[in-house]
Amino acid sequence: MLVPLIWQKEYIDIDKDLKIITDRLSETGSHVEEVTIHTSDLEGIVVGHVLEQKDHPDADRLRVLTIDVGKDSPITIITNAKNTKVGDYLPVITSGTEMDNGTLIEDHDFFGIVSQGMLTAYSELGYDDSVIPKELREGVIVLAGDYKPGTAAAEALYSNTPVIEYEITPNRSDCLSIMGMARETAASFGEKITYPSLDYKDNGEDIKAYANGISIESDSCLRYTARVVKNVKIGKSPQWLQNCLMLAGIRPINNIVDITNFVMLETGQPLHAYDLDKLADKKIIVRDAKEGEIIKTLDDTERKLDPSMLVIADGKEAIGIAGIMGGFDSEITDETTNILLEAASFDADNIRDTSKKLNLRSEASSRFEKGVAIEMADIASKRVMKLIEDLKIGEIVGSSYDEGEKETNNPVVKLRISRLNMLTGVDFTKEEAIRNLELLEFEVKDIDEDTLEAKAPYFRNDITIEADLIEEVVRLYGMGKIESKPLVSSLKKGERSPIRLLRDDLKHKLVGQKFSELATYSFISPREYDRLGIAEDSKLRDYISLINPLGEDFSVMRTTQIANMLDVIAKNIKYGQKNMRFFELDRTFEKTSDKLPKENLTLTMGLYGDYSFYDMKDFFTEAMRNTGFTGFEYVANEDTYAFHQGRCADILFAGKKIGIMGEISYEVRDEYNISKGAIVLEINLELIKDSRVVNKKYKPIAKFPAIERDYSFVTDKNLESKLIEDTMKDHGKGLIAKIELFDIYTGKGVDDDKKSVSYRVWYRSNERTLQEKDIKDVEENILKDLADKDIVLRA
Repeated sequence: MLVPLIWQKEYIDIDKDLKIITDRLSETGSHVEEVTIHTSDLEGIVVGHVLEQKDHPDADRLRVLTIDVGKDSPITIITNAKNTKVGDYLPVITSGTEMDNGTLIEDHDFFGIVSQGMLTAYSELGYDDSVIPKELREGVIVLAGDYKPGTAAAEALYSNTPVIEYEITPNRSDCLSIMGMARETAASFGEKITYPSLDYKDNGEDIKAYANGISIESDSCLRYTARVVKNVKIGKSPQWLQNCLMLAGIRPINNIVDITNFVMLETGQPLHAYDLDKLADKKIIVRDAKEGEIIKTLDDTERKLDPSMLVIADGKEAIGIAGIMGGFDSEITDETTNILLEAASFDADNIRDTSKKLNLRSEASSRFEKGVAIEMADIASKRVMKLIEDLKIGEIVGSSYDEGEKETNNPVVKLRISRLNMLTGVDFTKEEAIRNLELLEFEVKDIDEDTLEAKAPYFRNDITIEADLIEEVVRLYGMGKIESKPLVSSLKKGERSPIRLLRDDLKHKLVGQKFSELATYSFISPREYDRLGIAEDSKLRDYISLINPLGEDFSVMRTTQIANMLDVIAKNIKYGQKNMRFFELDRTFEKTSDKLPKENLTLTMGLYGDYSFYDMKDFFTEAMRNTGFTGFEYVANEDTYAFHQGRCADILFAGKKIGIMGEISYEVRDEYNISKGAIVLEINLELIKDSRVVNKKYKPIAKFPAIERDYSFVTDKNLESKLIEDTMKDHGKGLIAKIELFDIYTGKGVDDDKKSVSYRVWYRSNERTLQEKDIKDVEENILKDLADKDIVLRA
């Protein structure tokens, strides 16, 4: 933000050295990037009045000017500039003047006529081409208005005034204005600013006689005000107005446009003037753009719009992109006689998104996308009317249109002095805190000995919590004044959280089983759910879509890690890997009614190669047992996404489903180019984390030997082994120490609808050595019960 000091003095005049001002502003949070002065107070550069102009008799391109520079007699200047005429007031560098760069200007003979100095252009005084009026880019400076010959040119051009460039943080949109920085300067030095007058006289006519109303048809427009000025005289702006704009980085165009730009820089509120006679039906409609709608903007570029963008339209078509740039066909020209002035408030997110999509930024959009106070629309509109009246360039029509919200409802925030002092190490009194806040125009209310309440002024949209108030108090005090002190705190033992301990322990156990850990992206493509064959109504498809994804392949937050696991297996197959053991222990995301999703710690395991379903079961059970979890159950599931029917099981813990395990189906394997069987397991650890047994109880090693028995049973092919194991335990009378399924056989000797399952059972007593007779009854009861269930002993 460029702030000419001479402009800021209209609101606050700080009688301090420039370095003191810049140092203090940097100390209070307004970082000074640079200070620029175009020219110093050179006495030899003065305003001259052109008395006579004629062509050089011996040089076709030169002209001889007789100029009054306030001395006893006029001087002669030879120039090749084409934009001068008799009666002009021009800056003249008289002979004998030494410029800031060390150049000495002397008399010079041009074909027999001596030039007693020279004229100058803005570019020669250090002005950037982007701010120089178009008509003066190829010529010398011609001043707007009348001046006393001999007046210092620096006084007429303001070229000797310091221009301070501030770095404005995104949260301080109010500082993107001269008044905003004047407020900061005033508060930094314990002063208050004087606001410019908004009082003006209108002609008493009703605006409805000239414009047919304002219609807001989109929630992205918060407020829209419109005023009308008739019989406008378009022309150049006075020199002081042009000076202010150029020093602040904006090119003068004409008096109406310059006034709107001046007020935008002054207040931070963007404005736009429309040629009222070019508006169809003489009305304004603020609406969302139509799909594919085309508008030509002021930069003579056609832009294609979509319904997410906000436009200003008349009764026929769009005439401007709201908050960014006006339309080409409604701009102010030399023929304009009646104008409609727009001052509005738009949704910051909408302006930011539209500006990004169109790759179009402007002084207006840079302010709107950071947030402009709703109240500022009416203030800035009245300020424009005041300047139009002061400059006598139009007749202001009475009344106005004002639609939408009228006030900003900033929150009331409490500040505890004890908290302020604890965080800063400074002993602020309540009076000091109140004084600093009131300097910044906060409304402050004293509550009790330690507490006060403050409401931010309408132009401050960044104050929401106590820490914001603390920052305001401290920065006016001066961050550099806060002494460095040692931290005061009680010693605390650093510990890892239970969930972190669970993660670490489980990783350790899986790595001990020769599993390799995966780390994949939490963002996946929606297509992965189709590849896995997940039903359209599945809860897994209720994923969270990213607003601004890197691409379609990373556009949703995953609800399962199985797709990531299969993708890694497929890639490693391409690299020639034949046997793989992988696991991933990370987050999946579940949509909730809150703003933030629920993050579920999820374990996914994958096997590829010479492995079976039961290998996965054993790996998982052993890793979980050593981590503090036992008692898992496995129930066949025949209708599940991604897995083979009959080769998949739900994993239950305490009777509740926590995950799934099985062999990946042929269809899904084809989707991922996996040539043979892959076995995957996935569980939600969030459902069982609180059931972990951390403190283990150890039993002494059994003193007495066990009796081992091997049994082979023939049973239905689809029977779950759990039924057999439960039957054994029910009749075991506490003598069965361990049951192990060690073989499943189908083929020769076994009917097609049957299978043979083989178990090894260990019988043991903790009190004595068992005899054959001790287990005879147990064994008979087990075999009889199984036979009743059509589970026949084979061997």
